Amino acid sequence: MKSRPGRRNLEIMPCNAAPPPASPWIERRTRSRFQLVFPVIFHWRDGTAHSAVGYCRNIGLGGIFIVTSNCPPIDSEMEIDVVVPAFAPAPSEIVFRHTGRAVRIQTCENLVGFAVAGEFQHDNEVPERVVAGTLGQ
Repeated sequence: MKSRPGRRNLEIMPCNAAPPPASPWIERRTRSRFQLVFPVIFHWRDGTAHSAVGYCRNIGLGGIFIVTSNCPPIDSEMEIDVVVPAFAPAPSEIVFRHTGRAVRIQTCENLVGFAVAGEFQHDNEVPERVVAGTLGQ
């Protein structure tokens, strides 16, 4: 490797460097996800009503990944309440409702969780409520 004159400790990668290995995962998301961690409460029915708690690891308008020890069955329709804790001077936490379907259960580094494809209820109203100052009321 060569260093450019006038710049110390910078290395130039040769043009014939091998490309990075191909990932075995196929990205199917059509919307961005964000690495945010918030507590969640989720509900589903399989003949019996179930509720459980966990936390989201990433979240976007098209889905959410929840870490929990109580994963629902794949294809379960569910409602998820994402709780954004209050910070002073906010009067209370904000709760976003997400509805969707469990699409996969995954274990990674001793954590178990599941992915949900769906949408936030009233996606188009969220920006209007933020501007009006009524989000969480």
